[in-house]
Amino acid sequence: MAHIWDYIRTMKREKGVTIFLTTHYMDETELLADRIAIMEGGRIIAEGTAEELKRLVGNDVIYLRLEGRAECLEADFVKGFRVLPDGRIRLDVNNAAEALPKLFEVAKEMNLRITGVTYHRPTLNDVFLHLTGREIRDEEGNPLKGIMRRWGRLR
Repeated sequence: MAHIWDYIRTMKREKGVTIFLTTHYMDETELLADRIAIMEGGRIIAEGTAEELKRLVGNDVIYLRLEGRAECLEADFVKGFRVLPDGRIRLDVNNAAEALPKLFEVAKEMNLRITGVTYHRPTLNDVFLHLTGREIRDEEGNPLKGIMRRWGRLR
């Protein structure tokens, strides 16, 4: 894979070639692409540079695990809130360092116990989740599985 990435970068740098690349691997996208179009259902739902797309999410993303009713944790400093299928809560905030102490206070007031917390700057995976409400899964990255599924339905 690294050989292909090197070839793409060389073609871009030395020949000024524009390459259209489709992928489900967001790290690959961020590494190689100047401009990105995110598609869902065959339609472009967002486009821009990686940094422009990340600004759609906000500055920081916090993931929490709680004991208790997760939907009660919404607060005015939270820009986005979603309970994920695995039970984690995803929060979009302007500044995680400022938001985390406030979240612990809110959780304590609501008798919720935080059992796990991580945070980071938005990634392209976060952008996809923000726009579509779902995460990209490895099986979606295999085009043959999708084709075989569709082929099976068409017969």
